[in-house]
Amino acid sequence: MTRIKATPEFEAWLKKQTEKSKMPKAKTFKKHVKSLHVKPLAKSYKPGTNVSLEGLKEAIIQALFEADQDTFKGCISILLDLCDYKDITKETGLSKSTLYRMCEPNSNPTLENIGKVLSYINSLETLSAA
Repeated sequence: MTRIKATPEFEAWLKKQTEKSKMPKAKTFKKHVKSLHVKPLAKSYKPGTNVSLEGLKEAIIQALFEADQDTFKGCISILLDLCDYKDITKETGLSKSTLYRMCEPNSNPTLENIGKVLSYINSLETLSAA
């Protein structure tokens, strides 16, 4: 039995036919699974006279280490209630709108702005200690 050698055109045609006959890869869509960990919502808090700057600073630092954005934003809100925003804007160089935007639920404050606020709290502590 003799074999017939296939022409290059026939081989190209055969290759195309086999590629066409392959079934396309099935698309799979995975639904996003919601986290079972439910984060408690921040409670509205009105600062009283018993809120210390040291306690506020510690709460901010702990919130940053635990990546708890709601607590951090609440602490910034308390700071804005305790201190005059004009003093904060003067010392930090941040605008009033930036300070209040840092407290909004969907905000994502920059590390630079967080550092400026912490620096402001430190400066207040040194003034009150003197």
